[in-house]
Amino acid sequence: MDLEEFYQYLSDEEKNIFSEIAGYAIKLGYKPKKAKTQAINYVFNSNKTKKHIMKFSIEQGRPILKMKFYASTDYSHIFHESVRAVMEEYNYKYTGCYNCGKCKDQLEGYEYKYSDGREYFRCGGELISIQPITNKEIPEIMKLLHTQHQYYLSKRKV
Repeated sequence: MDLEEFYQYLSDEEKNIFSEIAGYAIKLGYKPKKAKTQAINYVFNSNKTKKHIMKFSIEQGRPILKMKFYASTDYSHIFHESVRAVMEEYNYKYTGCYNCGKCKDQLEGYEYKYSDGREYFRCGGELISIQPITNKEIPEIMKLLHTQHQYYLSKRKV
């Protein structure tokens, strides 16, 4: 696993968390590949599904997990709020369907409903930044990755 450059920026506890997540993604068939950018970004792609499922990066000196989990409809508060945070970070600029043609039967993405009734959709083609990550979130992260992977498998052309 070629994540040594990424791990150099992590504390021992963070290394344990991120290596456990990476190990699970690799077990599912997603291999980390360093993105061709100056920033430290590792994207996890699968030759089997032809999709990427997550990314590790260093942003402002901190390790960040970005992942796809739109195939799951039931997830905890941290993931729900991560969807909201990403939409608000870009002032709702990247919400709604882009009409890219990738969705066939139904829209693939994230829905967020505010308590005042406003509803927004975030395209599933986009990664969602999950912060902060602790050991407590690892089982749910693995569950969400598994569900997303199974979804990808069910949609691939044989």
